[in-house]
Amino acid sequence: MLSLLPKPIGARIEVELQNYPRKEVEFSPVNCTAYSRREKWHSRRGPTIEKEEEDAIGERQNENTCPEYFQWIHEDLKPWAGTGITREMVERGRGKATFRLVIVGGRVYVEKYLEAYQRRDIFTLWGILQLLRWYPDKIPDLDLMFSCEDQPNIFIGNYSGPGPNSMAPPPLFRYCGDDDTLDIVFPDWSFWGWPEINIKPWETLMKELKEGNGRKKWINRENYAYWKGNAFISMPRYKLLKCSRSTQHDWKARVYMQDWHKEVKQGFKNSNLADQCFSR
Repeated sequence: MLSLLPKPIGARIEVELQNYPRKEVEFSPVNCTAYSRREKWHSRRGPTIEKEEEDAIGERQNENTCPEYFQWIHEDLKPWAGTGITREMVERGRGKATFRLVIVGGRVYVEKYLEAYQRRDIFTLWGILQLLRWYPDKIPDLDLMFSCEDQPNIFIGNYSGPGPNSMAPPPLFRYCGDDDTLDIVFPDWSFWGWPEINIKPWETLMKELKEGNGRKKWINRENYAYWKGNAFISMPRYKLLKCSRSTQHDWKARVYMQDWHKEVKQGFKNSNLADQCFSR
């Protein structure tokens, strides 16, 4: 296994992002003590708690606690609620994983199985290293498999058979999920940056989007839906092209193919997201 130390990885990322604005990340760690409580699972509402605990939490509502959506980790891990997660289950995900991540005593170890597209794995690991830096001594030892591919493929139908011989699904992390699969969703790598297509880290991009959004009032914007992207990576995107304006129909949508090879050669002149806030 390869040990990843924060300094070497951090230095490597800094070199790769040398053209990005250099700014120290402003971050306030959250206090998740409010979620260290007994919970029951409601089939429609999700996790619920006892009345007296709700009252106690209400008294602490002004504290800096975890956002409400944190509770949905219970939904993500529900397939293993009755069995727990064993090492054998984790290792069964190896055939679909890009890398294996192990944290022991606050130190990160990675075993790489497949080459990731561009640098998805590097930016994902950078995010994990930031987590360790922001929460020193608070991240428990863990062992997980991670896939850097888009399409989820731990299908529910393969693991939902009746009887004691039904096999539990491998807990596999990736960027995408849907109602037919059990992949555990992890933040998209581009949250920390996607330099190959000039997508900046979210903190920088969010500031630019706010500025771009303020250039034109909503009432003065074009009255149509606008989308530009690579339509050949999924069928829903490809079908979206049918909504393009034609001589027979105008669906009030402007849908464009994004040719990234051309954009790279032209220096990303037509793909800056902050310059696309002109429609409703």
